[in-house]
Formats: sequence, structure tokens, C-alpha cells
Amino acid sequence: MNSRFDTRRQLLASAAALPVIATLGGLTRSAQAQVPQQSKIILGFAPGGGADLIARILADKMREGLPAGTQIVVENKAGAGGKIAVEALRASAADGGTMLLAPLVTPVLSQIIFKNPGYNPATDMMPIGMVGHFQFALAVPQSHPAKNMADFVIWLKANKEKANFGSPSPGSLPHFFGIMLGRAVGVDMVHVAYKGGAPMLNDLMGGQIACGMDTHIELIPLHQGGKIRILASFADKRSALIPDVPTMAELGFKDATGSGWYSLWAPAKTPVATIAALNKALNIALENADVKEKLARTGTEPATSTPEGLEKFRLAEIEKWRPVIVASGFKAD
Repeated sequence: MNSRFDTRRQLLASAAALPVIATLGGLTRSAQAQVPQQSKIILGFAPGGGADLIARILADKMREGLPAGTQIVVENKAGAGGKIAVEALRASAADGGTMLLAPLVTPVLSQIIFKNPGYNPATDMMPIGMVGHFQFALAVPQSHPAKNMADFVIWLKANKEKANFGSPSPGSLPHFFGIMLGRAVGVDMVHVAYKGGAPMLNDLMGGQIACGMDTHIELIPLHQGGKIRILASFADKRSALIPDVPTMAELGFKDATGSGWYSLWAPAKTPVATIAALNKALNIALENADVKEKLARTGTEPATSTPEGLEKFRLAEIEKWRPVIVASGFKAD
């Protein structure tokens, strides 16, 4: 088993180094030639949502960094918590013609919340690179007496019977951010799970719950409209859209930080040269000003990486989220 993972690390290291070597020996052109002209990005979401938009933005721009005539289409394979899309990737040829746009749940959370996820990212998928992060925040009703995070922590400790938080669904990132927050402030907060973000936000605005966790893109318009109050962000830096809102880390809650993220993957055993070509095309696309602007509209902040860097980050994220999920008691099966 160790030799298998050592081989994987060597392949990823080779993929990370290839673009540098390519500039010296012209290997980039030969690597690009191995990417099929008819390619696709698959994802486990229905058309029209944020992930679908991201996939289409990437498909449109990545082809410019690949051999002339390359076409990339988007295929939506929603269902089973993303497993259908992963199975489609596993069944595809390892030639760079099929890529998977995956949210955090696919390479990380699935390995914790399912007893038998049905796949192992370490052996069934090859990392291409990071795509971007999307951020979360904590908000209270506009009518809540707490005007800042310090006041809210005091209120939580003085009103433990009312210490609850809402999330759009059980097993969602907002659910786990709520657990993370409770652990950080030392209060056992009750999770109020909703069937979707809209009913949770309605109850948050109406004061039926003490606080709610959701993405910046959902909370910021309500905050700016005076309907709720964002007290802190779980991001590692302040948002330019709400520069007056501090991060949890700034406030001393360094264990209450994190983000959601998207990444791009290929089938296992995809050649190193092909992975390198796809990684280069992806990173070039993510550095494009037009792409950055379009991704910002989805609430996504572009982030580039090497394949090896993505794999290291994935493993670190598993270690980060495991104790939080265990503390939540949530199991998907």
C-alpha cells in the first residue's frame, strides 16, 4: 500500500515540475497534444446553479490554453450527493478528455460522513488543480441585542437554552460551521436544520432562530439591506463587500475558520504530461480578468495550485474537518 501512495506522490510531483521543464525543452506542446480535442467537464449539480456556471466559465476559457480546436462541453450528472458524477469520472478514459468539477464534499467530506463513500479520491481520481473558494459567515436577526461577536458570545453563555443556529440542511457546510463555532466559543449550540436556504433565511430575518450560517453571497445582500446583521466571517480575510465585518480569526477564534472550495480532477492513471497540460490551462484561465469577474458573481474567489498542492490541501482538510463532523454526530448513511 505504501508503494502505491509513494507512486502517486511521485506522479504528482512530476506533474508539478513539468511546466518548468517544459519551458526548457518544449514539453508543453507535446503534453498539450495528449489532451483530446473533444473534452468535457462533468459535475454533480443540475444546470443553472453556481457550480454549473463555474464549470461553463472554465470550459469556455480553458480551451484557449489547450491545442487549437479543443472543445470542452459541460455535462450535468446530478444526484446521490455527487456520487453519480464521480462514477462517471471513474468510468471515463484516463486521457484528459473528462474532468470533474468537485466541491469540498467530494474529495473531503464524503470520506468522513459516509461509512462507505463508494470511492477513494486517493486512488480513483487524479488532482488537476484548485479552482476557487467561497466563504461563509454568521448572522443574527436585525432585532438581536448583540451588535458584535463579543456581545453575541456573552449572550450565548447567558442564554444557553436559546443557543441555537440554523443551516440550510443537515450535513451541509453551514451545519459544520455552526458546530465549529460552538466548539470555539465553548457553548453547546443546538442545530436547527432546514430544507433549503430560503426557509432558514426567512426564520433568521424573523428572529425565530438565534443565528444562521450561510454563504457570503446569500447573506451579504440581506445584511446590506438591513434585514440581518453579519457579525463575523469564517474566511481568512475580510471581504471587500463587507470590509467592516471582522473574521473569526481576528476575534481570537482561530479554530473557527474555513471555506468551501471547488477543484478539478481527472480519472486515475491519467498521464503526468496530460495532468500538467490541464493544470496549466486551468491556471491560465483562473488568472484571466474576465474569468475572475465572472467567478466573483458566483461568490467564488479564484485560487490556483499545482496538482501536488491540491492533494496536500485535501489531506489537510480531512484532518481539519474530521473532529468537527464527529462532534456533530452527523452520518449520511
